[in-house]
Amino acid sequence: MINITFSETFNKVQKCFEESSIKDQLESITIIRDVQGKIRLFLEPLENKNLEDIILDELEECLKNKLGSYYGEDIWLPQGEKDGYKNLINVIRSERVSAEWDDESQPRWYVLERHVAKQAWTNKKEIEPPWPQKVVDEGQKPAIVSFFSFKGGVGRTTTLVATALTLARHGHQVAVVDLDLESPGISTFFLPDTEESPPGMIDYLLEKNIQGKNWKLKDHLEVVNEPKLLGDEENILPILSAGNVDKNYLEKLARLDCQNFLNVNNPLQKTWSDMFKELNEAAGKLDFILLDTRTGFHDLGGLAIAELSHAAVIFGTQSRQSWAGLTHVIRRLAKPLAPEPLPLLLIHALAPGIGVPGREKELREFREQAYSVFQDHYYKSSEDPPNSNDQEASFDPIVIDWQSELRREINLSERDSTFENDSSLSNIINILTGKPYQRLAERLCRIFNRKLNLKN
Repeated sequence: MINITFSETFNKVQKCFEESSIKDQLESITIIRDVQGKIRLFLEPLENKNLEDIILDELEECLKNKLGSYYGEDIWLPQGEKDGYKNLINVIRSERVSAEWDDESQPRWYVLERHVAKQAWTNKKEIEPPWPQKVVDEGQKPAIVSFFSFKGGVGRTTTLVATALTLARHGHQVAVVDLDLESPGISTFFLPDTEESPPGMIDYLLEKNIQGKNWKLKDHLEVVNEPKLLGDEENILPILSAGNVDKNYLEKLARLDCQNFLNVNNPLQKTWSDMFKELNEAAGKLDFILLDTRTGFHDLGGLAIAELSHAAVIFGTQSRQSWAGLTHVIRRLAKPLAPEPLPLLLIHALAPGIGVPGREKELREFREQAYSVFQDHYYKSSEDPPNSNDQEASFDPIVIDWQSELRREINLSERDSTFENDSSLSNIINILTGKPYQRLAERLCRIFNRKLNLKN
């Protein structure tokens, strides 16, 4: 019995080629891993090279010995126009991506993975956000920024709300979208507690495919314009909530196929893109669209940070569980699964407050771990190592202390305030627009060449 696991298969294939002279006759090697995890190969010989049966037999014997039941017992070769596998080979060539270990020397290494789920987290093809980075940097379109946490309960939604208020109070036009459709939360901050909330994101995704132009986003935006929150009577904050969590909510949610979003036949692709364009038009000239995303390796969260955004704010705590998940997230948004690393801001969430024993030790350990993970998984190996003291680098965490004042349910709506008096509300607003959130807003602005007008 051959003792091997899924995680070892690629290494075993590489060892077979290291032990064989066949690699000197190949232009490329493509490893195809099917939905069960079994391995097949597509080999492209160098021009005018014919692979001898004996060397192919030796390679196949090695694969059987090293892969055991993980070997799919197929080695495909291009055989010209009459090849019965021609259409399959065309698919392989169009969908494969460079392997992590490929160094562009001969032979080239490629990988083609077959999945049944988690496309947003495993996709290696470049997908453009609703509008390109260039027009964002030029100030022609708003920056789409996702707020993502691997674990719940770390203050992600609260931080997004605080960032939105801070940006709005300091000169920027901001819109907020609740993409956490399976656990909505944005509406509880801004909308009054009534039996019927306005239609939201889930309604747009469902109704737009059915009603087309008859369903207009501008008719369903909730607009916050309270000067106490935004600091100016002329400021507005458009909110697209997840929707009304009523008896029909789960039926609506069950009809949204976000798992297969990247399939060309999924109508949601165009609907998502249309939503962002409509939001920008309906809300006026925006500077930022902030997305509250689903926790963990959920399809919506992966879709938001990896395919829809121009930057991401990611949250972690100093724990092994948190770093295990964050490492995969950082890797997904950088090398090797992205053509260019997505701009990231890292939040050290629920950090001990000033004066709490162990604070400095935890801050130091979190920062050191962040530097190590980013160096291993975010920056390209060909680049010079980043300066560990660079306070503008993605690995440099923004520390947000645990604050008891923000552990309660917060409703900022004047029509349904849970605060005893104006001073209590003012205190919460001061906390939500305080130094940690100002630093986050400032660094976010610098990513996109925008200024934070701190005089407001």
